[in-house]
Amino acid sequence: MTDKFQDNDERIIDGVRYVKYLDLNKWYCVVVPKDQAAYDLMCDYKVWDDEKQDVRDCYYFMKFHEDLYLLMEEYLFNFIDDECDLLINMYEEEWIEGDNLPKALEITDRMINNSDNEEFLKLAKEFRELVKKAIELNTCVGCFF
Repeated sequence: MTDKFQDNDERIIDGVRYVKYLDLNKWYCVVVPKDQAAYDLMCDYKVWDDEKQDVRDCYYFMKFHEDLYLLMEEYLFNFIDDECDLLINMYEEEWIEGDNLPKALEITDRMINNSDNEEFLKLAKEFRELVKKAIELNTCVGCFF
């Protein structure tokens, strides 16, 4: 398929409907538990506070929509996956922990230093701070996509 999409234009090609994004309203979250109770909630997939319609207060976090997730996937997550033997993608929850945290920090620094994409750099620097916080707290980075 060689058609270019504008925003989330729909294309019908040979009777098949294609869209650039699946859902631009869905939040993608990267979280760092602030304490053991938050870690336990994360393990039970209780990251989102339904009453607040936001991530629970017991996490340091960043959140973004699918368009920015795809940017992070291309410029960072795929590299972390490869070098840390993880699977960070939009259909899985994944934890970066233990020895993979310093590796993820090194990979993030490398990708920041080799990019000139301003949008990616902003997101990657925010992600970097979360990885540093997880190392400091001896916890993990949870990716909830």
